Amino acid sequence: MDGRKPDTGEDEDPETPGDPDVVMYCGPCGNLEASSFCKDCHEYLCPVCTRCHKRLGVTKHHTLLDGPQLPPSHPTRENPATENFTKCADHPQEEIKLFCPTHNDLCCVACMAHVTCTKDYIPDIAKEFKTGPEYTELLSDIQDLDVTGVQCQADIDRCLQEVDTMSFHEIDKLKKYKAAIIGYLEKREKELIADVQRLHDRDTTRLHELQGRLKTWQSDLNNVKTQLQSHEKSSNQLFIATKRMRKLVGEMQTALEAMQQQTKYQRYELLNDPRIEKMLVKYTGFATVDELFGTVCFGKSYNKKLQHTYAYCRHANTDLCS
Repeated sequence: MDGRKPDTGEDEDPETPGDPDVVMYCGPCGNLEASSFCKDCHEYLCPVCTRCHKRLGVTKHHTLLDGPQLPPSHPTRENPATENFTKCADHPQEEIKLFCPTHNDLCCVACMAHVTCTKDYIPDIAKEFKTGPEYTELLSDIQDLDVTGVQCQADIDRCLQEVDTMSFHEIDKLKKYKAAIIGYLEKREKELIADVQRLHDRDTTRLHELQGRLKTWQSDLNNVKTQLQSHEKSSNQLFIATKRMRKLVGEMQTALEAMQQQTKYQRYELLNDPRIEKMLVKYTGFATVDELFGTVCFGKSYNKKLQHTYAYCRHANTDLCS
């Protein structure tokens, strides 16, 4: 209620400050004629509300106008900003005009949680608030937070740069590691191929030499058979040739036995390194990415006055942020 007489539906002349026909009504009650006006609350009050207003701790020091001083209409507010209240979240029809120091909480007249508490009227305590220590300290904290935020952004940028650098460095290490392993494997491959080739050449050389000796032996054997066949018509000549060939055949038999003993080769096979075999079977055998324990902070508590600690961290070996 704004304190004016309710609309009767009849056309009336506009109100004027000195119009004696204008009746102002109590703001809280809405239907009783006002007997006073509170300059602090900017509200008309009936006699009952006036008495209550004078007894309440939060309003008993307010300035009340009554009698001839009672304004016939709402006077212009000296400082409209001080009357700009916020609606209560629990009671949307009420405005937040009270502060409870006990619970450090804002409330309206309908908030039952603070009904037994001693409350302060916000317009009273807010007059010098702007120049008071709490608001000044809050502004200082906000300024410190602003500086901290800028520092935090710088730390984040530095973290991003170091993350990129670390990633590039580790990937480069991985590639060099791979190249070293490939180089080692290629070297070992050449060495092993050389070993296999050496064994192959040794056996093939010996067997080829043995093969040549066997051809000579076979030629000698064919000569023996040819000579014996040529003397079969003459018993005397056959007897003499047989006696002569007996020693030669014995020598050829000994030579053949020797060649039979030398008809062999060296067996060999490639044995894989069990450590490499284990690495190939293991999923992470080649290498692993080890996340180092803990982090390192760029800085702690940029603002010593604030209750919270602001820490911005990056990777390292030990945990300095705990």
